[in-house]
Amino acid sequence: MLRLWVLLLWAASASSALAQETTPAAGGGELHTFVACPIYRDTDAGRKSGCWLADDPSGVRYDVSLGPVKPQVGHTVLIEGLSSAEPTTACGGQVLTPVRVAVLAETCTRQIIPAESFPGRPYKSPPEQLAPTDVPRMVPPPPYTEKVFSIYFEYDRDFLIYQYSELILEKIMLYAKGSAAKRVHVEGFAATAPWSVQGRLIREPAALAQSRAQMVAEALRRLGVPASSLVVEWHSAPAATQDLEGGKLPEPSKRRVVVTITP
Repeated sequence: MLRLWVLLLWAASASSALAQETTPAAGGGELHTFVACPIYRDTDAGRKSGCWLADDPSGVRYDVSLGPVKPQVGHTVLIEGLSSAEPTTACGGQVLTPVRVAVLAETCTRQIIPAESFPGRPYKSPPEQLAPTDVPRMVPPPPYTEKVFSIYFEYDRDFLIYQYSELILEKIMLYAKGSAAKRVHVEGFAATAPWSVQGRLIREPAALAQSRAQMVAEALRRLGVPASSLVVEWHSAPAATQDLEGGKLPEPSKRRVVVTITP
């Protein structure tokens, strides 16, 4: 009964129409950008083994399970991902990796489909995780030079992604501490330049740059970075960066905060 309740919370639904955008991407594969309703495949192969799928408007099914943010029940998603050579045997869809999935406000009908002989993706611990609080933290060794860190955000959101953002924030804090940083420059960005996906205008409000920067700055203060060393600024319409997946996801790479540490 508990399992059924969890599945109902995770359920998803079929896509709405209009053509997706497909463009060549650096390093092979094609970049697919489209809006869809997610589909949850219940593989029943253990904890967190189910698949998240999305059909593009032409009916091609993609496996979007490998993104840092998962779809949300009853909400459309913006998919931005690179086609890969990984076989479809795990979930039954062409695998997009790297892929970013952004949950949109628009609601949609929910849908669960059975395993249909697909094993799914049994949960595996990520290679790098935030250590428990009782584990001592070690500062990186010298020499210390100016160092830049980037944190990326979901479309139209300023929240810090669990584990992903926390790991980067801890690295920033440790480097700032080890280098006795004189200046920790936090710059927030929002992708305010409009672009069209399936006839809908995708753009972020300029105010998001400020809220992202302030969110990161507050997190660093709570981790012990002195407020006196923090310089917080924000900008809109940034250029794409190579930092996110080698520049293969240009639009998601604009949604970022950049932290520059000066020893």
